[in-house]
Amino acid sequence: MTALSSEWQTPLAVISRDLRAGMDLWQMLSCTGDLFLPRRLEHWADHDGSAAVERAPGPKPHDAGYPMLSEVYRLTERGMRLRDKGLARLTDAPSLPIAGTEAYSASAPWVLLEDARLARP
Repeated sequence: MTALSSEWQTPLAVISRDLRAGMDLWQMLSCTGDLFLPRRLEHWADHDGSAAVERAPGPKPHDAGYPMLSEVYRLTERGMRLRDKGLARLTDAPSLPIAGTEAYSASAPWVLLEDARLARP
């Protein structure tokens, strides 16, 4: 979320911005694969009725095979609050399957910390 802003950005632009800012996201993507980012942005955009991330069509058609360019994303006001203040509840974030468990799951409360460690709240 720290690489997102209120400006519309493709996932490729988010990665490019991160490369200039310190490479934290890039280091994570080197472990998960670059397509993790557009999928995770989709999770955030689809999460609930008051989504933290908004999605719109990007410069390439969705079915053209360019997942890093087919959609653009930006933070909503709620997303900016979550980015700046953190989650108030686990359900504020979409769940994320990781290594046989699910991060941000209310039924199995594990969270992914910024330093990439899993922890129970």
